[in-house]
Amino acid sequence: MRLLLFFLALNLTLWAQEDFTSLLNAYKAESDLSHITKRESAGLVDVYTRNDLEMMQVKTFQDVLRIIPGLHYTRTSNNLTSLSKPTTSNIKLTSTRLYINDHDMSSSSFGSAFIIWGELPLEYIDHIEVYKGSSSIEFGNETASLVIKLYTKTPQREEGGKVRLTADTKQSAMIDTYIASTYDDFSYFAYANINDINRQKYYNIYNGKEYTLSSDRSGHNLYANLNYKNLTVELGSYAKQSDSFLGIGLHRTPDGGDLDAYQHYIHITHKLPNDIKVQLSYDHASYDRSYIDPNGIRVANMPTINYYRIRFKDEILSIILEKQFHYEKHSLLVGTFYKGKKFTEYGDFYDTGLTYQFTNSFSNKLNLYSLYGEYAYDFDKETKLVASIKEDFFHYQKEVRDSDELVARVGMIKNIDHFQIKAFATKSYVPTPFYQLYNPDNKPYKANPNLENMPLYIGSLSIRYKKASHDLELIFAQNKAEDVIIYDRSSPYGYVNTSSDSRYTRYQVKYTYTFNSANKVIFDAYTGNNNYDIVVSPKYAANIRIFNHYKKFDFYNELLYKSSYSYANLYMDASFNYSCAIKYHKSEDLSFGIRGENLFNDAYEQAYLGYDQAIPVTDQKVWFDVEYLF
Repeated sequence: MRLLLFFLALNLTLWAQEDFTSLLNAYKAESDLSHITKRESAGLVDVYTRNDLEMMQVKTFQDVLRIIPGLHYTRTSNNLTSLSKPTTSNIKLTSTRLYINDHDMSSSSFGSAFIIWGELPLEYIDHIEVYKGSSSIEFGNETASLVIKLYTKTPQREEGGKVRLTADTKQSAMIDTYIASTYDDFSYFAYANINDINRQKYYNIYNGKEYTLSSDRSGHNLYANLNYKNLTVELGSYAKQSDSFLGIGLHRTPDGGDLDAYQHYIHITHKLPNDIKVQLSYDHASYDRSYIDPNGIRVANMPTINYYRIRFKDEILSIILEKQFHYEKHSLLVGTFYKGKKFTEYGDFYDTGLTYQFTNSFSNKLNLYSLYGEYAYDFDKETKLVASIKEDFFHYQKEVRDSDELVARVGMIKNIDHFQIKAFATKSYVPTPFYQLYNPDNKPYKANPNLENMPLYIGSLSIRYKKASHDLELIFAQNKAEDVIIYDRSSPYGYVNTSSDSRYTRYQVKYTYTFNSANKVIFDAYTGNNNYDIVVSPKYAANIRIFNHYKKFDFYNELLYKSSYSYANLYMDASFNYSCAIKYHKSEDLSFGIRGENLFNDAYEQAYLGYDQAIPVTDQKVWFDVEYLF
């Protein structure tokens, strides 16, 4: 705590001082790309600007996920990134959409991008926008209640290149580099990353033998965009290999196994005259997962096995066409899209003595069509009304029944002096992932081709007061899912719709005090409750983040609080996860940075079924980095 007080006192002292660099920071803030991309009418939004990300010295997507208010960043027992709401377990995979610019990164198999992209390196990302309570109609793609948009850096702002070398106290290492240039009507930006991340290891003893629980990972990320007049071509390739952590064994005793995953994509955007935009994209993804456990793995419709390997291959073709109309106070967006989503599975499963062995392979395809429109009316300078509607049509190649779903949304944004009120009501649905719908063998997992998407109703209200340096926002949001899908072990199909509803309410307060363009304090506090009156994750949470710049130094302090909770017969104390970062700009081209994470060694801990101790989500470590611009 003395360390925290020291940094707070240091920051308060430095805030009183201003120099020429602050003027430069003011220019950067005013020209921030988030001013262009942010869509106030899309829902309640949190923005992480370029300056925020640089002062935080973020390295991967996880560094941002852990500070999003209203959510807990967690990791699953098989070492995947996940999110939960206060009091609840992990949210549905398909409730979240991740975009890189306008490209939806979601897989066919799981309906979520987090399976592959949860640890994405972020050096090529300019800023991040997080929309809650969104129907995603504005983004011209599949529906989601949580939309996260990552916007890449642009050639016009990055003329030249950069190299960033990063290492930590656990012998992890990352190398990031990019280059950008502009020539009249042509420009390009190209980025490459390689990473080797080591994490804290844990151990489990069973029958006198010690088993290592490892969650190390390595991989690479490649991205490029080519721009000619109104045509943009984006190319992306991300691959990772990660250990299986606790795995899925009966006694959490892994003896090998890993995840090899990749996703390659191309996205073409052409802006035509008369406000017409055409987008064409293709994705190829692979998720290759293996588990090895000598003490047994139990899965659906099989005896106990020791070796489990499953591979999902996705191919996605997407076409989007949009047209905008503007007339005085009226604006109208109409659009349509098509997605062809092919899903293929390969499996190999056996026990140590080969008394049982099973292999399988199957595939299916979804043709998804959508029509949508959004109307906005500027009633006056202080009032905007928004209404949108969307119809999705699902046509499967085999076995799974066809369906169509309606999404509708109304909203209002009202400014009254220093106050702003935002209110939205949405009727939507939670898409059902392919792996829950189709598996003709029902091994190693069960699927139900008769599942229906869960209807979803969302209401959100934000009241914001902003005057001078003060910015206070109060948020209330509620959602209700009907015909909730659960996993029923006694059912031959596993997943079944029930007649029950799931309701959740979120409360949040956010306060920002801005001293100047480079110095600010952000405080968030939030809680939530569910209609089941259960608490399987922290009910209360808060974070405070302090940004400061002084002469050639950037300072960042972050404290994340999570309340105590119980799960899996374990009690987790309240946690105080403190991290800080300091960057020294030796010159305009060369800087040195240091970032300490979980310095109190008191991070939020996650409990897992079948393991007798809770494990911190964030390791205690220190990162060092060098950045050079050329």
